[in-house]
This record gives sequence, structure tokens and C-alpha cells, in this order.
Amino acid sequence: MGRAGLSMPPLGLLAIAAYLRREIPGVEVKVADCPGSRLTPEAFAREVLAFAPDVAGVSVYTGTFSASAAAAAAVRKAAPKCFIAAGGHHATARPEQCLAGGFDAAVIGEGERTFCELVRRLAAGVPPAGLAGLLLEAGGAVTRPDLLEMDSLPLPARDLLDMTAYRPALFGYRRLPVMSMVTSRGCPFSCSFCSKEVFGSAYRAQSPRRVLEEMRVLAQTCGAREISFQDDTFTADRGRVMELCRLLGESGLDLTWSCMTRVDLVDAELLGAMARSGCVSVAFGVDGAGDAACGAMNKGFTVARARAAVAAARAAGIATRGYYIFGYPGETRASLEAALRGITAIDTDHVFFAFAHPFFGTPLYREAREKGLLAVSDEELLDAHDNTVPLVKVPGMTERELAGFCRRAYLEYYLRPGPLLRLLASPGGLSGAFRAARSLLRWY
Repeated sequence: MGRAGLSMPPLGLLAIAAYLRREIPGVEVKVADCPGSRLTPEAFAREVLAFAPDVAGVSVYTGTFSASAAAAAAVRKAAPKCFIAAGGHHATARPEQCLAGGFDAAVIGEGERTFCELVRRLAAGVPPAGLAGLLLEAGGAVTRPDLLEMDSLPLPARDLLDMTAYRPALFGYRRLPVMSMVTSRGCPFSCSFCSKEVFGSAYRAQSPRRVLEEMRVLAQTCGAREISFQDDTFTADRGRVMELCRLLGESGLDLTWSCMTRVDLVDAELLGAMARSGCVSVAFGVDGAGDAACGAMNKGFTVARARAAVAAARAAGIATRGYYIFGYPGETRASLEAALRGITAIDTDHVFFAFAHPFFGTPLYREAREKGLLAVSDEELLDAHDNTVPLVKVPGMTERELAGFCRRAYLEYYLRPGPLLRLLASPGGLSGAFRAARSLLRWY
């Protein structure tokens, strides 16, 4: 998300840290966020050496596998007796690759309970074999632990990192400072590009009062003036959001907020309630700019529905951001040009474009591989973390042509009177536009 200006604290790690501190009193926990804190490998090694951990957990994502493996190697060198576990998307999707990459174990699924029990057993000198959610050797069987009830989780341990080091998405906020929250897990939808390896399809969410409690804490302890909800589909439970809006209206909190959701999960009444409770921006994962593309991605809605949702949000006074994917299997030069016309017709205030990323285990990955459309090998996918690089081939177009189309799409979208005026009126105005333009020009 670097092109969008977004730098988000690792709330998953901070949630596990908070769970550890609550369940094992006296445990000493440290969180190192190498990307967010801009830690060099040498600085990271020094931190590990100073802390001398007995157990370490490393987040492993498909596009950053090599960096995660290097972090594990640095831990191994600085603390040879440390037990190192991999967690996150790639640890669940391809755990045996993590074991081969130097990790002692892979945590499968959500990590709080499994990692906490691992720490408890190792501290007591009890072998972790048979622990639910933990793979220790290739070919081993794993039973996942029961899913956690969201209201039972402690607040993420934000005190372990400098929250001022993070920044919200460009054009995605109204007031600073902005603090991010995640209030739900799991997604009941089946977009063909999305990996749900960790949290699955069972949607679970915090109660409205629990959400309000965390918002209040962030306002009082971190000086937050705005909350960025990072849930994949914040309005999946309409009643929950309506009740949260009511509670916010009664709370007296001076907070604005933003969220992400789908265009078929909002309506005029809901958006009106959201706006009155402080919602200033909604990001819609439209992804496909035509009905054929939405169908290929298994989005489950039409472009007409997207246009209606954006119009309803604008009528409620809520700014909109549209997220779109280029380079999907079946696309051609002509379909990309048509997509740009469709994106213009949907007319969100801001747009963010990304190329399709074939995560392992997704229908997108299988289709691209079966049709010979993968532009990189499986090995290269392990370091393909930049969504501005085409990873799926579009017949008749080179990688350079695809990248050029994406740059032109931004320019054609914003160099229209309406979007240009809205861009300049956004927080940051000219400076934000300059940052966006500079990022675009540096692309190639």
C-alpha cells in the first residue's frame, strides 16, 4: 500500500502481544516492526541481541517471504537457542515452506491462542508436539483451535510501538492524528483473488460497545482525532454499524472515522447514519469496472450497484475511494480501455489501482497458472510484494505497456474538472497531490 501513502501498525502482532501479557503475567514482550520503524537488518539484529528472546514469532506474507526468512536467520544468529515460529498468511497457506525456510514451527490460522500456549509450554519445558494450530514437521497433521470470540480479546498493545511513525492512506482521512482499528475477522464473500487462509469465511465482529470502548481509549491515550477502520468489510453486519452510529452520537466523542466495505453492503439510510456519527470517508472495493470483470472476480454485484453506492455516499456527504484491479485473466487491451471508461462513470472521489496478485491457494492463482498467464515463477512470487508490478499476463501487452496504461489511467481520471477539484480540496490539498504525482512519476 506504499503508493497510497498508507503505513499501518502491525495490529495482528500487537493483538498477540496483548494476549500474551494478559494470559501469562510477567512475560516480557517486544515487537519489532522492521518496515514501519524502518529498521535495517543490522539494527534489527542489534535489537534481537539486546532482548535475547526465548521465543520469537515472525509474520510471513507471500510477497515478503525472503525478508521474513532473513529476519528469522538474524534471530537465529543473535539468539541461537530461540524457538522461532512463523505466522500470518503464508505460514497458513504454505507452512512446510516456512519450515524449510528456517522456522521451527508454523502457526496455522489466528495466532493468539496457539502462540500463547507455545510460549507457556516452552517456558515449562513441555514439548509443543500436538499443540492445536502448530505444525512442527513436514507432513504433520494440524488441528486448528476454536475461533476466538472478538469481545474477549484485549486491546492491541500499541504501547509497544511508536504510533506516530505511521500514516494514513493518502486522501483517506479528514483530521490528524489518525489511529487504525480492526474490529472483525473473516469474510463471508468469495472474491476469487482473495486469500482467507488465516481467518476463513466465518464473519466475527466486536460488539458496538466494545468498538466504542477502543475508540474512546485511542482518543484519550493517543490523542486520536480520527479512526481508520481496517476491516475488510466494515458494514457486513448492518445492525452492528447502525448501533455503533447511535452510540457514537450519544458518546460526546469528537472523532471522525473512515472504513472499507463493499458497494452492496451500504444503502442511503445506513450511509446517512454513518455520516451523522462522524464517518467522512468510505473505501469501496469495486475491483472490476465492468460487469464481466466483476463476474470473473466473483464479486457478486454489478457496476450499476457500484454507481448507486457512490452516489448515495456523496449525497450523505461522505468522500469515496474506489479500489480497482487491472490485469485479471481474460482481460485484453480493449477491455482495459473499457474498464477505464467504467471507472470514470462510477466516479469515486479518489481511485487506487493495483495489478492482480495471484496469492497461493486462490482461484485467481489456479486460473492464471492453468492458462499459462503467470508472468513470474512461484519462487519469484515469494518476493512480489509491490502491487504496481503486473504479475498476470495480458495477451498482446508487455509489462511496460501495462504499467504505462496504469499511469495513464491515473492521469486521465484526475485530470477532469470534478476529480481534480475534489483532489485539491482533500486534506493536504496541493501537497497531497504533489506527493501522489511524484510517486506516479517515479514508478518507472
